[in-house]
Amino acid sequence: MPVFVIAPLTLQPADAERVDLLRKTYDPNAAVVPPHVTMVFGVDDGLESEAVRWARIQAGAFAASALRFTVATVARDYENSAWYLFLMPKQIPAILAELHRRLNTGPLQGAPEVAFDAHLTLGRFQERVLAEAVARDGNAAGIGIEARIASLEVVLFDGKTARNRTVLPLGGALGG
Repeated sequence: MPVFVIAPLTLQPADAERVDLLRKTYDPNAAVVPPHVTMVFGVDDGLESEAVRWARIQAGAFAASALRFTVATVARDYENSAWYLFLMPKQIPAILAELHRRLNTGPLQGAPEVAFDAHLTLGRFQERVLAEAVARDGNAAGIGIEARIASLEVVLFDGKTARNRTVLPLGGALGG
């Protein structure tokens, strides 16, 4: 099972309800992992203890931060022949971008290179037209979802199940 480092999102009650409804309807992993931003993608599970150690060091150096999602967008996953519905921020806070950069260096440098866009996955679709319709409806209604990131989780995830969750609160040395 590959190792991921995620940053769970704390949402305001109305936003949490909205996100939860969309994820329960369209995201097959809604019950497996909470709403989150993925910080490290798919490291070999032989590096799990090193991933926990490295994430603990980085978590201790960063404070909680806020993130505002402003637009729904659709992206193609060619490997899995699917379309994903994402919420995206207009701007990624510099502190969050730096945390991502640091997590993906050092012992986790072998992690697959993925551009950091700080997206929140709302759904997975087989048909592009449905994904785009849900995104269009969301954008028409207006998206202004405030989220707070106060911890990291190191988790083994195979696309269907998650295990060995290690929760690491953010510590605060760099502010945010």
